[in-house]
Amino acid sequence: MNPFQQFARSYMTIGLLALVLCFSLPGMVIAAEGQIDLNVATAQQLEQLPGIGKEIAQRIVSYRKDSGPFKSVNDLMKVKGIGLGKLAKVKEHLTIGVSSQSPSAK
Repeated sequence: MNPFQQFARSYMTIGLLALVLCFSLPGMVIAAEGQIDLNVATAQQLEQLPGIGKEIAQRIVSYRKDSGPFKSVNDLMKVKGIGLGKLAKVKEHLTIGVSSQSPSAK
């Protein structure tokens, strides 16, 4: 393989990796601090949290759908299967988005 072909192959590989990255980033619900917004995250995104599997992630989404948005990350304790230990593992990775919080009283 001549040097031009090696060069072209390298840039093609980099381009493909960049394309994959571009398509995967919009699906992430990450706040500026690198936290996932509990009120908009999908089950698949929640599964990425430590100790959260497919079933519990689906319970979180179902709870949110049935009960409305979480007002606090601590509200996760209301979801079956999440206790103090699991909450402690995920708490630092979660946030409640500004649009999800109730407006302050005037």
